[in-house]
Amino acid sequence: MKFGIIGTNFVSDFFMVGAAQVEECEVVAVCGTSLAKAKNYGEKFGIAHHFDSYQKMYESELIEAVYIAVPNSLHHAIATYFLEKGIPTFCEKPLAANADEVKDLIECARENNTYLQEGLIPLYNPNFQILRDNLNLVGKIRQVNLNFSKYSSRYDAYLAGENPTTFRNELANGATMDLGVYVVADCVGLFGKPDKVLSTASLLETGADVAGSSILSYDGFNVSLNYSKASDTVNTCEICGELGQLLIDQPSQPQKITFIERKTGKRTELGVSPKENFSYEIADMVQQVKKGEIESTKVPFETSLIIHETLTQMRKQAGIIFPMDDF
Repeated sequence: MKFGIIGTNFVSDFFMVGAAQVEECEVVAVCGTSLAKAKNYGEKFGIAHHFDSYQKMYESELIEAVYIAVPNSLHHAIATYFLEKGIPTFCEKPLAANADEVKDLIECARENNTYLQEGLIPLYNPNFQILRDNLNLVGKIRQVNLNFSKYSSRYDAYLAGENPTTFRNELANGATMDLGVYVVADCVGLFGKPDKVLSTASLLETGADVAGSSILSYDGFNVSLNYSKASDTVNTCEICGELGQLLIDQPSQPQKITFIERKTGKRTELGVSPKENFSYEIADMVQQVKKGEIESTKVPFETSLIIHETLTQMRKQAGIIFPMDDF
């Protein structure tokens, strides 16, 4: 499958590393905000064709699929363009700025019978499936803590009076839409739609959030979510039940799953050593498109929609309002 990629940042680098591990994936074109940027990126990874607009890239008739890695506020418009053209679309997380835009993209994919996938890395990781398959080990679940905090180098730029894209509200950015997506995705992927959401956040002068905390309520237990772009933590996550704990070393790219039996303290390692995470997403997309599907069986549209309904509800409660929101 011949891919064109839109965006020349570090996330696109991750895609390229993953693509190199998928035999049926070939990146043939790159689109940047300028032709010079696209050419520089193309030289870095050996991509033959360079464009300064995604429309020109499509019109070249070189690509069979597209990967979108641009600011969140642009996801809806660009993904819609390619879905309407019948081009299988892999859009980086978050799929769109809010739940209404996600619903619109899903409807567009269905109307045009065209594949759409959201780049939710952990849900494709084999260790996530191992985690889900072993939830019964802890017995009745009573407490879940999911944390993803990572000090952003761009926060230094913000403190220095600059205006980095990471903390620009008009681009639908901030901690919830960056790190928060991962812990919400993990939670929904494991437990489904929450019964109740309670959320708060620390807002910057730009209107974007730099950190947040949420409680997602389920039958018999609560899930505590914490995420920050202004501090570091170990990021170990835990699922605690009456019989023991399941520990996850990190929420975005789980490398290690450990079960600790409550009575004996015995530790059992359950995880495997995964490949580069993007390779799983890309391989799944290629497989599904070949089968004529329009959504992933691992992360179906329903899962993405629940994730984004939850994120939108969290932001609304915390006062994080983007220009494209209708609340």
